[in-house]
Amino acid sequence: MLAACGSTKNSDGSWIENDITTSQLSSLQREYDAGHRAGLNDPIQVSREFISSLSGIEVDESGESVIEEQDGHKQLAVYPLTNGKSIELELAHPNDGEEGILYVKRYRIVTK
Repeated sequence: MLAACGSTKNSDGSWIENDITTSQLSSLQREYDAGHRAGLNDPIQVSREFISSLSGIEVDESGESVIEEQDGHKQLAVYPLTNGKSIELELAHPNDGEEGILYVKRYRIVTK
C-alpha cells in the first residue's frame, strides 16, 4: 500500500509533501519488477489507494475525476470530494524519471 503522510492539515490549498522515503520507493520498485503489485504503474490505482489512506477524505463517486499529463513526466490526478472540495495529487516516477512505478509526490485539498 502507498501510505500517505497522514496529515491533511493544510486547509489553505497549499501542497502537502508525501513523506515516502527513497528506501520505501526502492522496495516498491523491486516488488513491481518482480511481478508483484502491477498496479503501481496505474495512475488511477495509485491515486485511489493513496486517497483511501487519508483519514476523513472521501471521493464523490458521482463527480468527474481527471488524470492529465504534466511537464517533466508527472501526472496530475484530480478527484472531487464529498465535502464539495477536490483533492489534487501530483504523481511522479521515483527520482522524477520517465520509468518505473508511480507514487504520489505531493497533494492538496482545494475549493472548486
